[in-house]
Amino acid sequence: MEYLGDVETVTSDGKLVIRAVSAPDVNNAVFDEREQRIGTVKRVFGPVDSPYVTVVPAIKGDLNGLLNRKTYLKGERKDAKGNGRRRRY
Repeated sequence: MEYLGDVETVTSDGKLVIRAVSAPDVNNAVFDEREQRIGTVKRVFGPVDSPYVTVVPAIKGDLNGLLNRKTYLKGERKDAKGNGRRRRY
């Protein structure tokens, strides 16, 4: 698992804001230290050096228990190269 960052705050509409170490891809799954799925990356914004990430939670209930918790990404990064159709000449 790759370290994403710590949960900074919970917004009024129920999303998590994470201060990330590096910019993840949109729609990547986010996990906690126990490898339980927290949610999905929906937006990356802020400075390039240390971006913020908005995560739509997959869990219901009180999200304030997730504050200051470490989050992780699992699996491969989706790079742009090699994902398109190949031209045949």
